Amino acid sequence: MKKKLAALITAPILALSMTACSDGGTGDDGGVDVNRVRVVLGSSSTTADTYQNAHAFTENVGQALDVNMKADAIGANKAFQALDKAKPDGSTIMFFHDMAYLSVKYGSQPEKFGLDNWTVGPVVSLNPGAAFLAKHDAPYNDLVEAAEWLNDNKSETLTFAVEAGGTSELSLDAFYLWVADKYGDDVAERIKVFATGSDEEKNQALWSGNVDIIYGSIGGNEQYTKDDVEDKVKEKFLAITASERVEGFDIPTFAEQGIEVDGEPFTFDKEFFVLMPKDVEDSFASALDDATAEAVETDAYVDELSKNHFQPNYVPLDESTKHVEEKRDRLESIIDQAPDFDDLAS
Repeated sequence: MKKKLAALITAPILALSMTACSDGGTGDDGGVDVNRVRVVLGSSSTTADTYQNAHAFTENVGQALDVNMKADAIGANKAFQALDKAKPDGSTIMFFHDMAYLSVKYGSQPEKFGLDNWTVGPVVSLNPGAAFLAKHDAPYNDLVEAAEWLNDNKSETLTFAVEAGGTSELSLDAFYLWVADKYGDDVAERIKVFATGSDEEKNQALWSGNVDIIYGSIGGNEQYTKDDVEDKVKEKFLAITASERVEGFDIPTFAEQGIEVDGEPFTFDKEFFVLMPKDVEDSFASALDDATAEAVETDAYVDELSKNHFQPNYVPLDESTKHVEEKRDRLESIIDQAPDFDDLAS
């Protein structure tokens, strides 16, 4: 497999390098002929789950292709702009998660960056540990108790640290709609948001008392939930959005807690996938997909993901567009019903 795929790639792929690259082109044999492929990330953090999943992807897919690939964390705006200007030879691709299309629906990214304008590459992994957390001494231990506390304390608010246009806003929207349905609009209207970006900023907002609840993950926040952590930074999990519990953790899902939207349990598995230019060359797309199919079956890929409680989740190139678009359509109905982010700002 490696020899066959390597024949399609005639020069080393250097994803992280910011040095100039040649114009490239398509070789006479129909293979990819570029001296660099940038794997730009929709996140600028090098500690959060996008980078961690991208590192597993580039290291192991790179090995399957017999080339060097590394993640380039430049953030959503710059990543979309880079992809918009990318050549069809595959010299620039993007690695991100569901925020790629949610951000367009929410209006934080323009329509020209919608899924229809890209080639959706393979889906490669998921983070089942996307979660809401509070300080360890908060007067509630899950989201249902948090809603009950808000209902019982008429002068209080619940402020969530979330990122506008992202998976955190989507999950908060689902909670808000459920609270409004169960307790009434007067209770739901005391749910507020505090706009933050990185996981580090969300944690700091919680520790400093600016918010009551943050959106994080098992992989990123578990370290702050251990018994020996200082009280001032100690946290506890309230719920995860995934369809199933994460093995080894006693954290209930939204669905287990009875949190529903339109009479259906709310579930959201945060998935990571590749985006490529709309007119990307078939030879590059096929080579990348074949390499991904090989890499996700290796112990090295599975082991690297499992370190942060992530899971392989391969959806091949010929099925990925339908998979992602159907998920987008389901989630957009939640967004349509929820209040605007600015209306929730504290």
